[in-house]
Amino acid sequence: MGILVRDPKVDRMVRELAERDGISLQAAIGMAVERELKRREERRRQVDEAFRRVRERFADHPVVDDGMTHKEFFDRESGEL
Repeated sequence: MGILVRDPKVDRMVRELAERDGISLQAAIGMAVERELKRREERRRQVDEAFRRVRERFADHPVVDDGMTHKEFFDRESGEL
């Protein structure tokens, strides 16, 4: 299966990467894609870890649902009710 690169800028960047590392165009594309996938995987791990810490931090705080709409709540809090 082949990949057709029609964007001159992308073609130039792939060729530059291949030349700098002394590798084939295919290897340059593969290396770039692999790095990007790893970068995204690491970012996803960081986001998941941040959410885990937030969930732990708020775990001791109960969720209160008094049945009011947002408008009713803010009207009450501002003294308009």
